[in-house]
Amino acid sequence: MQQIFHTERILYFIMNNKDFISALSEECGLSANQVSSAVESLISVITQNLKNMDSVAIPGFGKFDAIKEDEKISKDLSTGKRLLLPPVINVVFTPASAFIKIFEK
Repeated sequence: MQQIFHTERILYFIMNNKDFISALSEECGLSANQVSSAVESLISVITQNLKNMDSVAIPGFGKFDAIKEDEKISKDLSTGKRLLLPPVINVVFTPASAFIKIFEK
């Protein structure tokens, strides 16, 4: 079931995994198990490439990039102690221009 959120005058519909698999299954004409397996494989391939700091581009959809932030020193405000925060890998998604144009109409 879709979750509905609203902020001011904008409504947001969030499709859950079950609805997503069901919609893909209907669109592709495949069973839900086949689609679920394909989606899991897609996520696994994207994740593995990003862990290796490789970008993943899906034509017409967008590009996933892994960006590594170096370790940094922070301060605990309650104790005043300095803390060394480990490096972090952030994932950034940049939509393709063709994907953006779909929503500009």
